[in-house]
Amino acid sequence: MTVADYAAQAVVSYVLEQKYPDVALLAEEDAKALRGGSKEAQGLLEKITEITNDCVFGDDVSEYLSREEVARLIDRGNHEGGSESTFFVLDPIDGTKGFINQRQYAIALGLCEKGKVVGGVLGCPNMPMTKIPEDVDALETEKPGVIFAAYENFGCKYAAMDAKEPLGKDSFIATSDQFVKCGKDGARYMESWGDSIVADHAFTNALSEKVGITRKALRIDSQAKYGSLSRGDAHIYLRFPPKTYREKVWDHAAGAIIVSESGGVISDAAGVPLEFGKGRFLDINGGIVASSTPELHEQLLKAIADLR
Repeated sequence: MTVADYAAQAVVSYVLEQKYPDVALLAEEDAKALRGGSKEAQGLLEKITEITNDCVFGDDVSEYLSREEVARLIDRGNHEGGSESTFFVLDPIDGTKGFINQRQYAIALGLCEKGKVVGGVLGCPNMPMTKIPEDVDALETEKPGVIFAAYENFGCKYAAMDAKEPLGKDSFIATSDQFVKCGKDGARYMESWGDSIVADHAFTNALSEKVGITRKALRIDSQAKYGSLSRGDAHIYLRFPPKTYREKVWDHAAGAIIVSESGGVISDAAGVPLEFGKGRFLDINGGIVASSTPELHEQLLKAIADLR
């Protein structure tokens, strides 16, 4: 985790508490390590507090959040989730390695009602507004970035992050490409970079060969992959972590509805829809598969079952 993770969580937590004080927050970070008495912990919290105040209040010195208040805002994310309440799900910096290495990363916020994701926003500060070129295998960075927003039964839109009306006249409707016949028209799949613990390149290569995909994988960090899938940059996102790895709800909540409201499909590797109402973790079978169309999804699930 980085100073940016903590500060982003504090800023989003502050805004949500001001606007929706009765809605809980489930988020990745907590302030336990910042509450220690060491000089390092105190210095880290001071830096986070400085960044948070700068983001929230800017040059207005009439208001100021104390270190204790910032720590409390971070700890608002300790909600345990479940299937009975309404809560936000936040990953303040999704794709930390991408953030550090100046690749792709995302600020991911979802809204859950009784265990179901009904809304989501993805802020991707390094993503180009133009669609990914056909001949690349990694996504370049470009400012000002892209913001995606989706709500159940209302579809998905995207816009430049500096747009004055990101959900209005300055936005575009996100619609994943129509079904591309694998092996003929060159369907493209995405996976995490080689330094990611959730990447199983050997299996994804075997799977792509099984369904007839001949193009190289497109490597993108973070839930930015879900945004790329939603607007038709690629057709498939494959994620197969080790068996010992437990998926977290904040890594997929916002992206899941971005994909589904764009006409795509997301499930685990057995075809079971992702369940966000069982706490802070997702129980999945084998991995996560997101596809641009139901037809393509069915084809992939069959190939996965055959390979295993």
